[in-house]
Amino acid sequence: MAVCPIMGRTGKHPMKKMTVLALALASSTSLAHAAGNESVIGQIGAENSAVVGQLGGNNKQGTLQAGYKNSATTSQTAAGSNTNESGIGQIGARNVAEVGQTGGNNRQGTLQVGVRNYAVTSQTGVATAGRLNTSGTAQFGYKNVSLVGQTGGNNDQTTVQIGSRNRSVTGQETNKLGATNGAGTLQIGSKNDATTSQVSSGTAKAAGPLSFLQADGKGGENNATTVQIGRGNVAVTGQASIGAPGLIGVGATRGVDNNAATLQVGRENFASTSQSGARPQVLPGTSNDSFIGQFGAGNVALVGQTNGLNGQATVQVGSKNSAITTQSNVSAVTGLTQNAAATFQVGARNYANTTQVANPLSLGVNGSLVAQIGADNSAVVGQTGLQGMIGANLQQTIQVGAGNFASTSQIGSSSVSNSSVTAQFGYKNVSVVSQK
Repeated sequence: MAVCPIMGRTGKHPMKKMTVLALALASSTSLAHAAGNESVIGQIGAENSAVVGQLGGNNKQGTLQAGYKNSATTSQTAAGSNTNESGIGQIGARNVAEVGQTGGNNRQGTLQVGVRNYAVTSQTGVATAGRLNTSGTAQFGYKNVSLVGQTGGNNDQTTVQIGSRNRSVTGQETNKLGATNGAGTLQIGSKNDATTSQVSSGTAKAAGPLSFLQADGKGGENNATTVQIGRGNVAVTGQASIGAPGLIGVGATRGVDNNAATLQVGRENFASTSQSGARPQVLPGTSNDSFIGQFGAGNVALVGQTNGLNGQATVQVGSKNSAITTQSNVSAVTGLTQNAAATFQVGARNYANTTQVANPLSLGVNGSLVAQIGADNSAVVGQTGLQGMIGANLQQTIQVGAGNFASTSQIGSSSVSNSSVTAQFGYKNVSVVSQK
C-alpha cells in the first residue's frame, strides 16, 4: 500500500490548500467496483486500534498506523451514486482520529504525527453532482485538537497545526441555493485557538400562480484565512451570506461575498471578525473584506460588517492596543454606498473606535484612517452618510506621542462632502471635530 498526498478541490479562499493528505487505497480499489465498500488498514507497532463501519456501497477508506496505542474510527453511510472517501495516517502514540461521512460527495484526509493529537471530521453530503465537502487536517506535535463539521456540499477546509495544545474549530454549512465556503487555518506554537463559522444558504421562491414574479434568494461566497504564530492567540471568524426570496428586482435578496483574513504573531492577541450580507441587487465583486494583523502581545481587534461594499484593515504592532470597527450598509436596491476604514496602531494601550453607517438611498462614501504611534492615545470616529445625493465623509486622524485624544463626528447632508484631518504630536493633546 502506497501513501501519497491528494489535493482537495481548489477553492477561492485566500489561503490555498496547504496540505490535504489522504492514503492511497490499494490497487483493488478501482472505479470498476464503484458499488462496493472498500477498506484498507495497515498497522505497525503495538496496541493500535482501527474501527471501520461502512453501509450502503460506494464507501472507500484507508488507514495507516505506526506507533503505539493510536486510535482511528471511520463511519461511512448512504453514499448513493456518489462516494464517501477517507484517509487517516497516524505516526506516534495515542493519537485519536474520528471520521463520520454520510450522503456522498465527501472527501477527507487526516494526518497526525506526534502524541495525543485529536481530530474529528464530520461531513454530510448531498446527491447533487459536483457539490463536494472536502477537508484536510494535519497535526504535528502534542495534544493539538481539530474539529471540523461540513454540511451541504461546496465546503472546503484545511487545518494545519504545528506545536502543542492548539485548538481549531471549523463549521461550514450550505444548501442547494448556497454558493461556497472556504476556510484555511494554520497554527504554529502553543495554546492558540481559532474558530471559523461559515454559512452560505438561500431560500427557494414559493410555488403558485404568481411564482413567475418571484426570484429565489441565493447565498454568496465565504472565504476565511487564519494564521496564528505564537502562544495563546485567539481568533474568531463568523461569516453568513444568506439570501431570501421575493419579487424580482426589488424583493429578493442575494448574499454578498465575505472575505476575512486574520494574522496573529505573538502571544495572547484577540481578533473577532463577523461579516454578514444580503442585498436585492448584487453586482460582481460586491463583498465585505476584512484584514486583521496583530504583532505583539495582548492586542484586541473587533470587526463587524454587514451588507457588502465594506472594506477594513486593522494592523496592530505592540502590546495591549485596542481597535473596534463597525460598518453597515442597509440593504436597498439603490444602496451603493461604500464604507472603508483603516486603523494602524504602533505602541502600547492605544484605542481606536470607528463606526460608519451608509444611508440606503445614497451614493456616498465614508472613508476613515486612524494612525496611532506611541502610548495611551485614543481616537473615536463616527460617520453616517445621510446625503440624498452624491456626498462623502472623509477623515484622517494621526497621533504620535502619548495620551492624545481625538474625536471626529461627521453627518453628511444633501450633496455635501465633509473632510477632516487631525494630526497631533506630543503629550495629552485634545481634538474634537463635529461636522454636519
